[in-house]
Amino acid sequence: MSTKLSDIGERRLIEIIRSQYKYRWSDDDAAEIENGNNYTIITTDSISEKSHMPKGASLESVGDFFAALNLSDIAAMGGTPKYFMAALTLPKNMNSKELIQLEKGMGRCLERYDVKLIGGDLKQGTEMTLTGIAIGEVSKKGILRRNGIKRNDVLCVTGRLGKNAAAYSMWKKTGRSRWAQMLVEIEPRIKAGRLISDYGATSAIDLSDGVFSAISQLSKINKIGFLIDYSKIPIHSIAKKVSKQLGLSLEELALNFGGEYELLFTVPRKKLAKLKINAKINGIEISEIGIAKGTKNFLVKNGASRQIIGKGYEHFTK
Repeated sequence: MSTKLSDIGERRLIEIIRSQYKYRWSDDDAAEIENGNNYTIITTDSISEKSHMPKGASLESVGDFFAALNLSDIAAMGGTPKYFMAALTLPKNMNSKELIQLEKGMGRCLERYDVKLIGGDLKQGTEMTLTGIAIGEVSKKGILRRNGIKRNDVLCVTGRLGKNAAAYSMWKKTGRSRWAQMLVEIEPRIKAGRLISDYGATSAIDLSDGVFSAISQLSKINKIGFLIDYSKIPIHSIAKKVSKQLGLSLEELALNFGGEYELLFTVPRKKLAKLKINAKINGIEISEIGIAKGTKNFLVKNGASRQIIGKGYEHFTK
């Protein structure tokens, strides 16, 4: 009996795909290939016009967003991105000026991180669909994976959370280009990824699908639970304002949405102080939000503890 993809969800679909092969690949943000004392890291990601390009956002911003989300997977493994390839499916009624704007944005992002475009593909289609391949490098000693968490490791996050969720909520409410633009303004945390690798992080994952989703994945892979202190969550000021304005749950905006590209990572307690000092020197915001313990995931909020059941964003289910 055939089942609709919407009844299965992304995570289960990945397992179904894996079951078709006699070998397994890692659960990490990117794949790695041995290269002497280093690993070559390769990742791919796609966006489509209807699902990922909000009306009102400039094509230049969309191009920047497209490149950035691909580079984020390299950052989550502590790597340095080197090369990029782009396969573009474009409608034939798109004009050349629009294509140039798209490429300008993509090039702007790649230039920020000294990444070279080395090729790709161009096809005609019914709507704009962009697929990227990012290639990077990391030392074997410095690679960050999703597994490797030890009991009592500290759970940390870079930056502040909830901005993208707030922008999406306001864009849906108002349709204004300001919010559409904000929704696609992301930065891959490449510098942060290298830093946390240098100072002993035991795991890392980017927050493209939200904190609760990342927690669920890390917990399953490592067979360990997390205790999160809500009072320590670094929430973006825009999320706080939108939460009040629209009457939305601040917890949902900050922890259970997706579209964020900060890094969630674990580090031994004894290495945290030195990491924080060096992060501050380098202008990187790091917040301790919890600890690895037990076998299930709990959120402590307003003095009460409850099991985390939210799983963040998951393709095919919404």
